[in-house]
Amino acid sequence: MFVLPLAYPLPRRAFHPAWARRTAESAPLRPAMDASESDTAYTLTFDLPGLTREQVNVTVTGQLVSVEAAAGEANAAEGARVLHRERRVPRFARRIELPLEIDAEAAQARFADGVLTLTLPKKPRGGTRNVQVQ
Repeated sequence: MFVLPLAYPLPRRAFHPAWARRTAESAPLRPAMDASESDTAYTLTFDLPGLTREQVNVTVTGQLVSVEAAAGEANAAEGARVLHRERRVPRFARRIELPLEIDAEAAQARFADGVLTLTLPKKPRGGTRNVQVQ
């Protein structure tokens, strides 16, 4: 088997563990989600541990639902210096496109014990109707 050598080998720093850690820390986490559907609405449930209601942002546009959340930076006690930090400040982001358009005005969100529950009513479709001929 013939192996073609790379014309431009990758620098060693591209595989440095610190570089990989920085990339992983900057990327938002994708929260676990359960989805169910009834005749009139969709129900989406997300796990967002360690967050409060004020840190969660939900946007509904047409068929697209966006959930974004970020915790505040954990600060050291007053007068103390941080020597080492391993705990990450979680950021969550998830976008879901649903099959039918959502009635954004009637959408509801409930957050309790780190679980976000969205109730998203379906927009009524343009039904058919008989037009009387005159």
